[in-house]
Amino acid sequence: MQRHGSARLGFTLIELLVVIAVMSILMAILVPALHKVRFHANETACLSNLRQINIALMAYANEDARTRLPLEPTEHNPHPALLTRLGAYGDEALLEAFYCPQARHLEANANDPNGGTPTGSTDSLIDTPENRRLGNIMYIYWSFRTNKPGVKGGTWRDTSQFLPRQLTLKGSEVRWDWLGKTSNTEYQTNQYWACTLARPGEIWVLSDFFRKGGIFPHGRKGGPVEGGVNVSYLDGHVGRVYKQPKDSYR
Repeated sequence: MQRHGSARLGFTLIELLVVIAVMSILMAILVPALHKVRFHANETACLSNLRQINIALMAYANEDARTRLPLEPTEHNPHPALLTRLGAYGDEALLEAFYCPQARHLEANANDPNGGTPTGSTDSLIDTPENRRLGNIMYIYWSFRTNKPGVKGGTWRDTSQFLPRQLTLKGSEVRWDWLGKTSNTEYQTNQYWACTLARPGEIWVLSDFFRKGGIFPHGRKGGPVEGGVNVSYLDGHVGRVYKQPKDSYR
């Protein structure tokens, strides 16, 4: 029997173009989804970090005569004394917990003198030998004497929302001498009053780094719906806050 024609090998140009077009469409669909999965995985790891640090903080407070948590000079870096008090320099797993897997997502913003309030100030959040030595961590610690100052006289956090306080296992201790020019009347009407009345399950101990006007961690944008941070609380639980920090802080 004689065969007519021959078997075709390979693809035509049109078929290759169709395949490339289909692959491009699939990539356009899948890449954002993969980014979202990665951000969610890092966010879950971050919550685990906060839980681990909270356990160390509660253990410290249970050994303190007045059940006080460690007190830091400011709410943010550097925190070498905090790491020392918790024994982090001798515990590699605990030391690693002070650095969120998503820290590099925020590092450029933290290092940008024009990237948020206060203008002119910079910070570092990533896990490096130098940051470990200095005590530069990813998280904000809310048992502190004064807000971190900025280069041009501002502060990292809005002082009308995030005022100094001493945390104990029972709640926030009022320290009038730390309130600066805040009068008794102002104290009773601003958010600090609400913070001192909050229950342990509402009181922030640690949170993701954030900077006014800057980007939020874990791929989320600012705003009352999308914005927010991971938080650990005084009763030991951790969770995600999907609102602006100043609106949910206690």
